[in-house]
Amino acid sequence: MLRAEGLVRTYATPAGPVHALQGVDHAFTPGRVTAVMGPSGSGKSTLLNLLAGFDRPDAGHVRLDDLALDAVNETRLAALRLRHFGFVFQASNLISVLPARANVAFPMGLAGVATGERLRRADALLERFGVAHRGGALPAKLSGGERQRVALARALANDPQVVFADEPTGNLDRASGREVIGALREVAADGRTVIVVTHDAAVADAADVTLAIADGRITSVEGGDGAEAA
Repeated sequence: MLRAEGLVRTYATPAGPVHALQGVDHAFTPGRVTAVMGPSGSGKSTLLNLLAGFDRPDAGHVRLDDLALDAVNETRLAALRLRHFGFVFQASNLISVLPARANVAFPMGLAGVATGERLRRADALLERFGVAHRGGALPAKLSGGERQRVALARALANDPQVVFADEPTGNLDRASGREVIGALREVAADGRTVIVVTHDAAVADAADVTLAIADGRITSVEGGDGAEAA
């Protein structure tokens, strides 16, 4: 279980302080896709960065089970992200000089998985998302939808508890976007927590829970168990 507890984040700017988050509380439930939606500047990207441990709150906590991420040093936090979190980005962020299979295997190498096992697992993940036949192709030779499915396979490389997706359909046509949405729902069906920051109404429609954020606060929660809005 990943939880945001009273998250506050303020940034200093030449024009004065920007209150990016103002006391956000929410429990992100395993087995569900949660879509986080809001206009530019609403705080949704700040929330993702705090949940993933890329930034630290000024007040409040992010907890993975009973562990407060803000109490963990950077070395341990990097190890935790490698093994417990997976990431999918709008631009896929695949390593351009590595073919799809090697891209998926790469995080496993960082985690110390033996070569044979990581290649076996990479092949299985590519097969799962329908891109096994593209395992030898460089990212530049893949379609946008194929790149995102390879990125999702890579996100699952180390069997994470939580998968974060930042605008995963933002660069895709409608058909490819539907494929990625379906794949994210499959990932949640494994019992993982899936958190998607998005402007795409189709993602929100397919999500189990939708959080609307404005001015650094959760303004509504649709679906789920009625978790408290800050």
